[in-house]
Amino acid sequence: MVRVVDGLFRSMERLELAVAVHRLFAEDPVSLRTLAHKMLVERDMLSQAQRLAEERVLHWLRSSESAPVTGHMFRLTEWLGTAATQHQLIGADPAHPVMVPSLRTPLWRVLVTLMPDRRLQDGWLVVGDIHGLQGRTRQLLATAPSDSDRHELLEQLGIRRHSAQAWLDALPPEEPRSAPAAPSAPQQPLPRRTPGANGHHHRGGTPIPAAPAGNIDPTAALATLSALSGGRSPMLAGTPSTPPPPPPSPSSDPRRWQRIEVTPEHLRGGPVPVPEGYAAQLGMRPGTLLSVTGPGDNAIVLVWQGNQPVFDSLQPVLMRLNARPGDQVYITVDGYRLEAQLTS
Repeated sequence: MVRVVDGLFRSMERLELAVAVHRLFAEDPVSLRTLAHKMLVERDMLSQAQRLAEERVLHWLRSSESAPVTGHMFRLTEWLGTAATQHQLIGADPAHPVMVPSLRTPLWRVLVTLMPDRRLQDGWLVVGDIHGLQGRTRQLLATAPSDSDRHELLEQLGIRRHSAQAWLDALPPEEPRSAPAAPSAPQQPLPRRTPGANGHHHRGGTPIPAAPAGNIDPTAALATLSALSGGRSPMLAGTPSTPPPPPPSPSSDPRRWQRIEVTPEHLRGGPVPVPEGYAAQLGMRPGTLLSVTGPGDNAIVLVWQGNQPVFDSLQPVLMRLNARPGDQVYITVDGYRLEAQLTS
């Protein structure tokens, strides 16, 4: 897999590869301005190079050349479930801690970047938002009979048995309702970690079940990456079939909602800018995409290109709300779902 991934990036032009190394797949991405200054090129040239690099990756993901990687990711996401530790991810395959020479980063970090529906948070690789999943866990445990198998209960949330106890041990206590809401702490960068000789596929418990070499269906494997090409974000096996309860209203929890002033261009399907802080709150960074399911099961894509994160289009949502130019619509993303409210 390392050779397959390395071959893709070695075929890129110099500026495209620089953007991939320092922005798209970097642990700590730098700004286009900083990279342009370092490379003594115009910022617009790097912006164009980033678009080309993204297009190359998307084209590669749709091709048969990526089948070893996409097939592995299909099995990996099934094994990881909706929550797994970073150590489990790194130790899930002997190739994961191996550096991809052209990108100067380990393979596992490349795989995480290519996963459209999950991100690393507090040492966990989680589908959607870790706090939302923690809240659903508390609610499930609180309403279950006292003699219930807690590991079996967590399977209803898509948390695999080999991750269940670690998830329970790390579950923070619920804050008292009377306590004032504390401001969310800024997301801390992942600690640098160099796995040692023990970084093999048995670390963290159960190894990934092997799949027969000839039985990987590239089309099915690419389903887990559909958001990268604008498709609908897939539902993982074990994920609850009913959506979680709607998040609090904009008035009760304004930090989770983004206000949008509707324009005629938005109603025609044009992009809708999103503040960098809100995109970062969702775990995004320059060069990444996030696909969520909106009202009416419409796929909505949030993409961060250059210095401006945008919704590719909110037209299906705005039409469903019967919004008009000048209206104010509040948008929030909770896990893999997008909710919208039109102010009266």
